[in-house]
Amino acid sequence: MLVLLTTALLMLDDWIQQWFTAANQADFELNYFLALCAFNLGLWLSGSRVFVSCILALLGGMELVQLAHISYAGRPLDPVGLASLFSEFHDVRQVAFAEFWDHVHVLPAVLAPYVTAWWLFMAYMRSDVRRWQRTLGLVLVAAGLLSKPYRATYRDLNAFLPGPTRSGLHNSLNTFSFVLVDSLLRDGVHAAPLGPGPNPPVVTSVRSDARHVWLFVADSLRSDHLGIMGYERNTTPRLAQRLEQGLVARKGVAAAVSTAASMPLILNAVREPGQLAQIRTLSTNLFKFAKEAGFKTYWISSQESKLLNGVGSPYVDVSITREDEPSRFHAEGDEALLSLLKEQEWPEKTFVVVLLRSVHAPYDANYAHARDRFARWPDDPGQPREVRMRNAYDNAVLYLDDLLDRMMGEFDKLPGQRHLVVTGDHGQLLGTHGLWGHNVLEPEVADVPVLSWSRDAPLEAGAAMAGQRWVSHFEMSRWLAGVLGRDIRSPSAIDGVHYVQGKHLYGSNTFREVHEGVALEFSEVLPVGHALPVRAYNPVRSLVAR
Repeated sequence: MLVLLTTALLMLDDWIQQWFTAANQADFELNYFLALCAFNLGLWLSGSRVFVSCILALLGGMELVQLAHISYAGRPLDPVGLASLFSEFHDVRQVAFAEFWDHVHVLPAVLAPYVTAWWLFMAYMRSDVRRWQRTLGLVLVAAGLLSKPYRATYRDLNAFLPGPTRSGLHNSLNTFSFVLVDSLLRDGVHAAPLGPGPNPPVVTSVRSDARHVWLFVADSLRSDHLGIMGYERNTTPRLAQRLEQGLVARKGVAAAVSTAASMPLILNAVREPGQLAQIRTLSTNLFKFAKEAGFKTYWISSQESKLLNGVGSPYVDVSITREDEPSRFHAEGDEALLSLLKEQEWPEKTFVVVLLRSVHAPYDANYAHARDRFARWPDDPGQPREVRMRNAYDNAVLYLDDLLDRMMGEFDKLPGQRHLVVTGDHGQLLGTHGLWGHNVLEPEVADVPVLSWSRDAPLEAGAAMAGQRWVSHFEMSRWLAGVLGRDIRSPSAIDGVHYVQGKHLYGSNTFREVHEGVALEFSEVLPVGHALPVRAYNPVRSLVAR
């Protein structure tokens, strides 16, 4: 009972702050609750009031900083922000004193539950615990406190970005751990350098009669493995049938090579590398535009809640992630996304973003529930790796084709003018030059499809997408903004020139410039901060259009 009580108290600060500000979006996550229970059990078994007092002071201090940042900035504190607090301490102190009374609720939100938990430990902790109990307790506490710093020794910043719907303490452990390790082992956390300052995008209002605007993003989806894009295998028989109903299929250029980098770029319609202010201010955020136009907004994802970072979560009305339905996603995989769509009572106007992982590695796990239907190409261990992986990937695309068709069926039941876009957050390497996966600036990772489907809409609504050979993620986002009632123009945009960014969106990032020609031509890898646009470039590889 004491373990459950102190665990609840260490999670209570988020709920208290939610009485004062909607900026704290923390939800209950069962896995985190169980981990925190084990941590609290360790505290009780330690048998040391001094030790427990130090641990609570450490956690409470982190939470004061975390919740104060949420109250002031409207978003969880990330490692770059924490590093800035130290490097710009004078400015931070001035702001803190000047706006103290606007955020004073943070003190009782943190101190009330933490002081109560401390009193419980002081009043009821037994000091006569056995040696094996004390050892177990210390191991549990050490596991809770040291697992994050250890992980920071081999993972990059993207793995430690906060999730807006995660507990504040969970985010604090990630953020402080990364900054600590990065400061000790590297040269510290730095914000990505900005580019040379292209003029900010210009946003204007436009007329739109759209009632439903949906975006499906499939993790790791390559366009050149889709049958409807000319692939020799028929991996998309159902989407091929949708072509007869007006589906437009074009090759695309991904915004970035990882999900954590690509989703904020897509949903904030960012074109040039290094323009983090555009993400942090949400000045061109699609969720924001949707809310301003009277749409109810949805984020439905089979992936972790941390991917909400930077996508505009303050403007999301309904958020459902893997942490919200862990047993459901474990049992059903991406099928849970379809059932969640069916369960919603859709209002008159909706903007829905669905993030799938049906073609994410391990590929064969995605269709394991229906191998008889989707294991069309042999994926048994007896095949050479490159053959086996390609076959498994194509089988996963075949499964995604079936799932997308059913999801599109739910979309098509809605009344009124409606628009749907399907894309990949990035492509995937399948053994080219011995490379696998993504996260690297290779043409295959920049290769994504952009499919658009407009229903009960005038023909000119889809003309912008249909009239292009390649569609970049920026152009796709601009089109989505248009049907949401906003036009986004980048003064520095040049026709036929695009950018694909590396995975370190918030760190020392790199990018490649992409030019449209007979095929897409890629520049060498350049650091963010390089002059834009690069008019004289040296294409070192080409992604030949099939």
